[in-house]
Amino acid sequence: MKKLAVLLVLLVLALGSVFPAAASQAERLSDEQLVSYYKNAVFVGDSITAQLLVYVREQQQKDPHFFEGVKFLTAQSYSLYTASRKNLLSSAPNLKYRGQEMPMCAILQKIKPTRALILLGVNDYIGEQIQKGIGYDERIVDLAADFCPDTEIIFESLTPVTQAFCRKKDYRTLWDEYNAAMQEMCSQRGVGYVDIATRLKDADGYLDKAYSSDGKYHLNPKGLKLWIEALLDYAQGQYEQGLWTPEDNV
Repeated sequence: MKKLAVLLVLLVLALGSVFPAAASQAERLSDEQLVSYYKNAVFVGDSITAQLLVYVREQQQKDPHFFEGVKFLTAQSYSLYTASRKNLLSSAPNLKYRGQEMPMCAILQKIKPTRALILLGVNDYIGEQIQKGIGYDERIVDLAADFCPDTEIIFESLTPVTQAFCRKKDYRTLWDEYNAAMQEMCSQRGVGYVDIATRLKDADGYLDKAYSSDGKYHLNPKGLKLWIEALLDYAQGQYEQGLWTPEDNV
């Protein structure tokens, strides 16, 4: 019996030496390493993403390396539909590149980011027209393949809504259904999906009031910090799957 126990211990030790990569991948990378995943990435969105821009710039005042090299393309009331268009929609808010309004796909073609993280849909009332929204998402994937094939497209979930925002309609359920459909689409099309919504919810699935800046769906600094944490966790997941490795000098 003792010999059997010794043999089992030796077998475990041998397996550990044969498969060291599995153990190392379980280790948590440092925040500095994880942030480097987003170097030369661009965040695309509306006023919600503009809040993240402000937060990142404030943090960079304390630490210049915080999300270093990240770009932002935002416009007030910018819509998912507009982002999915190949041609400029002059009657709606548009993104600008060097002071000129341009379609998103054309800007991505010019700046050639490593990754484009997209959070849009609020201004489309996308929860009320989920299938249209998924169609817009897929069109963005197709346009990216044509205009910027070397840019990795990653969709971010819609931020949750507060209970006060749902007095007339349960947008909580509608937005959750859209996020679930978008996540499924991302899985089928082989593009990334970052769930920033879950950690922002209270026990009832609403946006926790402690993270809201307007009582609707915009975030305060506490909420934005959780958004950053979701991004770091996503980078960690990419590392653990062997899809990305930080540079040696990070």
